[in-house]
Amino acid sequence: MKCSASGTALSAAMLSAGVLLLTLHAALSFTAAETVHANGASTIIMDRVQGPYRMVVGIIPARPVIPQTHLAIQVFDASDERLLRDTDVQLHVIATGPPGTSIFGPKQVLNEQTLRYFEVDVPFQVIGPWDVSVSVSSHLGEEEFVLNLEVEEPRAGIQWVWITGLLVVIFAVGVWTWLTLRRRRNLA
Repeated sequence: MKCSASGTALSAAMLSAGVLLLTLHAALSFTAAETVHANGASTIIMDRVQGPYRMVVGIIPARPVIPQTHLAIQVFDASDERLLRDTDVQLHVIATGPPGTSIFGPKQVLNEQTLRYFEVDVPFQVIGPWDVSVSVSSHLGEEEFVLNLEVEEPRAGIQWVWITGLLVVIFAVGVWTWLTLRRRRNLA
C-alpha cells in the first residue's frame, strides 16, 4: 500500500511541476507580449514623408499618458532612406496642451544614447489634446512635423506574472494537502 501511495505522490508531484512550468511559461509569454518597455520597442504613431525628410515617431507606453511619454524619433533623408543623426540634423520638440498648461520646449533632442533614435521624454500635465511639434533642420532644409495627440490617464496594468504565481501556489498547496490527507487515510 505504501508503494502505490508513494508512486501516486510522485506522479502528482511530477504533474504539479509540469503544470507549474507550463503556467509560468504561458504567463511570461503573455506578459512579454503585453509590456513593451525598451528602446526600439516603441509603438509607431507616425511614419510620414514631408519635404526632404521621412520621420518615424514611436512612443512608450503605447499611448500618450500623463505624467510623461517617451518619444523615439528616427529621421531619414527621403530621397535615399539614409538614417540621419544629430551630426547631420538639428531636431527640436515643442509640446503645447490645453489652455492653462505650460509649454514644453523648444528642447533640442540628440541621439547620443542610441545612434538610431532621437529620444526625449515629453511631460504632459493634464489629459486632453496636445500638439507636439518636431522641427528638423539640416543642409536639406527645414521642416516641421506636427503630432496631434490625445493624452490620457495611465491605465493600471494587471500583473499577470503575480496572478499566475499566486494561482500556482494555491494549486501546489491544494495538491500537497490532498496528498497529505490521502497518505494519512491510507496509514490509518
